[in-house]
Amino acid sequence: MERNDELIFEEDDIFSNSEYKLVISIVKRGFETDVLEAAKSVGTTGGILLQAKGVSKMKQNFLGFSVNPENTLVMILVKDHLVVPTMKAIYSVTDFKSEAKGMVFALPVSLVAGMENDYDKIRLH
Repeated sequence: MERNDELIFEEDDIFSNSEYKLVISIVKRGFETDVLEAAKSVGTTGGILLQAKGVSKMKQNFLGFSVNPENTLVMILVKDHLVVPTMKAIYSVTDFKSEAKGMVFALPVSLVAGMENDYDKIRLH
């Protein structure tokens, strides 16, 4: 089924308010699957992987974490009730003392669109 590119919607109709958080994990390249599998074990459904390179005039360090070109950021959008279980699961397999040299943190998300069939909330003309 083809969608019309001209959508009519009110901002309040499509954007749900802060029931999500963005869980971000930074691990050495090659440990992305460990992060995703750990998160999946507590009920998450997917994520985004970004290859990252830290840039700084000073020693490459972010919140006490050594940043180098071999790291991957794993970003997972989760509902509030899954934030702590997701972070615990990820950190249990990729903590900073492990070979993955990982860290995990969460950021608040104000508005979300594109989750849970938001097209049902939009009128096509």
